[in-house]
Amino acid sequence: MISHQQLEVRTVKQRLIIALLIVGILMTLLVMRMAWLQITHYEKYQELADGNRIRVEPILPTRGRILDRNGLVLADNQTVYTLEVHRDALPRSQRSLESVTNLLNQIQPIVTGVDERAIRRLSQQWRRMNRHLPFTLARISEEDAAKFSVVSWQYPGLVVNAIPQRLYPKGQLASHVIGYIGRMSLEDLRTLDSENYRNTEFVGKNGIEQRYENDLHGITGLRYVEVDAKGRTIREIERIPPTTGKDIVLALDADLQQFSENLLGNRKGAIVALDPRNGEVLALASTPTFDPNAFVIGMDNDSYQQLIKDESKPLLNRAIQSRYPPGSTIKPLMALIGLESGVIRPETQKFAGPFFEYKGLHYRDWKKGGHGMVNMNKAIQQSCDVYFYELALDMTIKRMSEGLKEFGIGEKTGIDLEGESVGVRPSPEWKRKALGKPWYPGETIIAGIGQGYMLSTPLQLAQISAHIATRGNALAPRLVKPAESERDSTPKIVLKNPRNWDIIIDAMIDVVHGPTGTAKRALPLIHTQMAGKTGTAQVVGYAQDTTYDAENIPEHLRDHALFIGFAPARAPKIAIAVMIENGGSGGGTASPIGGLVVDFWQRKTGQYE
Repeated sequence: MISHQQLEVRTVKQRLIIALLIVGILMTLLVMRMAWLQITHYEKYQELADGNRIRVEPILPTRGRILDRNGLVLADNQTVYTLEVHRDALPRSQRSLESVTNLLNQIQPIVTGVDERAIRRLSQQWRRMNRHLPFTLARISEEDAAKFSVVSWQYPGLVVNAIPQRLYPKGQLASHVIGYIGRMSLEDLRTLDSENYRNTEFVGKNGIEQRYENDLHGITGLRYVEVDAKGRTIREIERIPPTTGKDIVLALDADLQQFSENLLGNRKGAIVALDPRNGEVLALASTPTFDPNAFVIGMDNDSYQQLIKDESKPLLNRAIQSRYPPGSTIKPLMALIGLESGVIRPETQKFAGPFFEYKGLHYRDWKKGGHGMVNMNKAIQQSCDVYFYELALDMTIKRMSEGLKEFGIGEKTGIDLEGESVGVRPSPEWKRKALGKPWYPGETIIAGIGQGYMLSTPLQLAQISAHIATRGNALAPRLVKPAESERDSTPKIVLKNPRNWDIIIDAMIDVVHGPTGTAKRALPLIHTQMAGKTGTAQVVGYAQDTTYDAENIPEHLRDHALFIGFAPARAPKIAIAVMIENGGSGGGTASPIGGLVVDFWQRKTGQYE
């Protein structure tokens, strides 16, 4: 029989065995866990450990410049100075907000950029900021930076830093082309490479700055630094320098651009000049303009609201975004389509009275007494509406639409800028889809003179001019010189009868040089043979028995003035389009401007022929 004492000893032994088993199992699990951490998953956790010890800091690249065709810098970088607060470097007794504020008040006589607004911004972000990273307090002048550097030893924790800032040295010149940079938005974060744009604050928002953002930005560098447990930098371990962004060289000529903008002056309008031989954009002027520097230094909300609510719309690039009826500038194309479709011959004489009658309706000519008997040359030269009313009916809207499509009406030109508008090439199918209504013959009639639903941008009109100038060999317009592969992909316009090009070009020469040409006002301003065509885009329609009187019509309701042309007529080196909003009928203000632009370019390049 087991005594009570023996029973207790057995119980204790059993408990010890169980305890030892439990300890053994736990030790086994611990060893297995250590092996799993230090052998199987060593690399993973070593990387995490290094992450706690090593901090990777991006080094922003210098943004590439934008230059004109002659090397003139249109977008550059300048060094600006900022005053930063480094909380870790402040004496322990001065790390409170109150102490830092007192410190900043002391240096205000030295650094004028540190004002009450800067101190207030610091106070608002004090609790949220990372105490181990510098806080940019204010942008200061070079003079203030020099003054502070002399006494900086008295203010530990306050550091002046030099950083690059975008600068547009020519101010408003070509602002719609160059664009501007602004603070990165959530949309930008979704479309740009997040790794390459770490810590990037400003990106291209418009124009070339936006279109070539990836090239201009460059490649962000990296700096590996060792930090302590509190995140303070101990030493730099490795540095991968950034790659500076590429310089973008435009086909644009700054002198021609400036001359074009000066010609437009305070008017609302656009001038586009192309080299028809290669598609290079020589000038792309839109007025009014704006100063892109205002976006870089920061614009207060009131100023921005004033800018976007301005009725003259200075941020609108009228050259590629505004759409207007092409008016009579489309007549050479209508004549060419008529020749190609076989519905008209150049020598055919037609009577062009003061109006064209169709089913009891009168479609009047711009000339009160009419033009009498005209052939194709005279109809283009004098811009005879009645001739083209009848031609439009004979061609039908189907043939007309097919021909206009080949010349890019209703299509984008493919220029290397974002935001280009698509024009309207009217047809029964288009109207049914866009408006849900049937097509009427009267709409075919007015389409024959570029009115009604038809719309195009000044750039598209310049491209039409280039197509005619090159006899269908015009390339897509480019602000940056196109690559050879892109040139080869441009479709050519091939006519059934190539002689038809000469018929149209001869008529357009007579528009400028003929005794009754509608653009003869441009003749005294040029010193070379030029081909052109004036046009009028109606802002509002008028009753058929109403006489257009510009002097008694509010300016904002007056017709837009248009002009397209190219020179020298037989070997073109420049093709242009001019649009003046509310400039009056007959292209009255547009054709002289076109002549001046051509003459300026001829004089500058010595291309008189």
